[in-house]
Amino acid sequence: MEKDNRTFSQRWSDRISEFCGSWGFVLWFSLGIFVWVVLNTCLFILGKFDPYPFILLNLFLTVVSTMQSPIIMMSQNRQVERDREMVKDLHEKLDKIMAHTWPEQVIVIKGKNAKSHR
Repeated sequence: MEKDNRTFSQRWSDRISEFCGSWGFVLWFSLGIFVWVVLNTCLFILGKFDPYPFILLNLFLTVVSTMQSPIIMMSQNRQVERDREMVKDLHEKLDKIMAHTWPEQVIVIKGKNAKSHR
């Protein structure tokens, strides 16, 4: 198992990005908005803390999206870095394979060319 070299904040943002891109987040967030709207339109016992047009809810949603965007972008940037390293490693492996098999391939090609010129 590889050692995780990410910082605490990088691990944290990766976990947030993973959760925010899941059906669990969509369902919980939808339920939360539904409860907010029901509490502020139908239940008069508690009193309305955010009456229609739900300005506080709009503020909350704006803050959530504003904070999620850079966190998700940071996570995506780290994924691109990991992908780039993986591709670099693959290229190095292919280069080593080619270095070992290239002389054999040249001999085979030269042999085929010599036979075709006869």
